Amino acid sequence: MSNQNELRLSVSKTKTFIDCKAKYNYAYNLKMPKKDWEYHIIGKFCHKVLEDFHNPYINGSTDPYHVIMLQAFKSAVAEYKNSMTLEMKKECRGLIDQYLRIVSEDKKNNLSANVLSCEKGFQILIDGDILLNGMIDRIQLDSDNIIHLADYKTTKNKKYLTEDWFQLQTYCFAILQDNPNLEKIRASYILLRHDYEYITREFYPEEIMKVKDKYISYADQIRKEKIFEPNPTHMCRFCDFLDHCEAGKQKVNPLVKYGEVQW
Repeated sequence: MSNQNELRLSVSKTKTFIDCKAKYNYAYNLKMPKKDWEYHIIGKFCHKVLEDFHNPYINGSTDPYHVIMLQAFKSAVAEYKNSMTLEMKKECRGLIDQYLRIVSEDKKNNLSANVLSCEKGFQILIDGDILLNGMIDRIQLDSDNIIHLADYKTTKNKKYLTEDWFQLQTYCFAILQDNPNLEKIRASYILLRHDYEYITREFYPEEIMKVKDKYISYADQIRKEKIFEPNPTHMCRFCDFLDHCEAGKQKVNPLVKYGEVQW
């Protein structure tokens, strides 16, 4: 039986509230439609290909890498063909070709054998009325027997990731619920547009468990919020809801007096 007071949270939902309360309101309370940004589509395309590549090996396939990868790529093209330009398809083909080369040459990590799951979903009830949910892109067992979870990123700007561990800490928290005896968990952002560079940290249980209190605190703030003030920054130009936000439009183009008729 569902709890009427239950608040569903995820990393993206929580980070949206932290970054801009107005954006949270537009997205999750008013449920306004979001835009189809190019990087979102490329990200979803690559996620599908990599999931469809690894799953056959998780299930025991011994087919050659290039055979499985071609099947995975064709499946993704069929699904996203109407939402991708020729240039987007070309870029994705390059990214996937590069991944295939890395997997083929990286005998040490042996990803075809060591990947345990892809796109693993989780739902965790926190404090009785907060349902934390999410999806972990890849979980593998490294050669030193350390569980290693990873999140694929298609961002072109990687600098912010070296200071933002909230997402990976959350995913470690999810892993720890099912594996409470783990002494540490390795976690990485994998940068698809930066030659599959890894930004990696190792998390220990004491640090991992602190994320629970963060979600309790954010849930309390969300429930108490009434005004949902905007927080205009230079990132407003990439906001799905810029057309509805006067503060955001003013930040993007301060020379225009929005709301006034210009003749």
